Amino acid sequence: MSKLIQTLLFISAYSASAFAQPVNFAKVTDNVYAFVGEIDDRTKANLGLNANIGLVVTSAGAVVIDSGAGPLSAKAIADGVKKVTQQKIVAVINTGSQDHRWLGNDYFAKQGATIYALQKTVDTQKKMLNSILQRIKSTDPIFHDQTPFYAPKPFAGNEGKVTIGGMDFEIKYFNDAHFPGDAVVWLPEQQVLFSGDHVYLDRLLGVHPHTNAVKWLDAFNQMAQLPAKHVVPGHGAVADMKKAQAETGDYLAQVVDAVSKAVEDMAPMDDVTPSRDWSKFQHLKHYQGWHGRNVSNTYQRLEAAGM
Repeated sequence: MSKLIQTLLFISAYSASAFAQPVNFAKVTDNVYAFVGEIDDRTKANLGLNANIGLVVTSAGAVVIDSGAGPLSAKAIADGVKKVTQQKIVAVINTGSQDHRWLGNDYFAKQGATIYALQKTVDTQKKMLNSILQRIKSTDPIFHDQTPFYAPKPFAGNEGKVTIGGMDFEIKYFNDAHFPGDAVVWLPEQQVLFSGDHVYLDRLLGVHPHTNAVKWLDAFNQMAQLPAKHVVPGHGAVADMKKAQAETGDYLAQVVDAVSKAVEDMAPMDDVTPSRDWSKFQHLKHYQGWHGRNVSNTYQRLEAAGM
């Protein structure tokens, strides 16, 4: 067997294993669907799709909410769309700057889709590009083929509106959330909220060094005023605002309040967790590994701000 044939066979087998977990969209309400990704880490098997992706079917074509972590996951998303509708994907809306929110843009743009985002989101995508690429590429060699593509005409300000096939899509920024410039997509007629990384369900949210928990809490509280019947979170199962409040809003509020009190009292960071009862959050996946980091990053930020 020649070296070329061996190489081709290896690539074929590698590609097949990469698509071990296809994308399947489930109905949320009429013409609105969601793919719920794994609530664990990015892997070759899940194509970096450890996050949720939205699909809205309109008379003018399909609209995808967030585009995946590169061309492999974008193709898997497109294949998943075909299981629901034969409508062409005409638009993609980005809610954020993490890899699985937008690195698939290039794939969809080449298929003729228009990419939409707020300018605030695009600014963060550009600013954090190197760290975003380093993280996804470090997951597995299959993620090395990345061509960043930004929304060519992003919406200025805190809101953008677009009507596609008679359906209204509102892109809203309330404040920085998991990443600076995070946004939500609101379908006012259907009362469906694609929250992006404003909401984590079934797994604990993550407060990173670039995350401002105070701003995230403010963004969540504003977002929660929307009369949403269905919340498609950034991570976890589709639910309602009551669950979003319990697993994201209440946790953020308790972290911010407990850390703020400790900083004001000049108490050590180690006093934060014992000062409150966290039992209602301990069922969330990754609580044991992430809660301490969330407190630490929030404490350091508030201490540096002189609270």
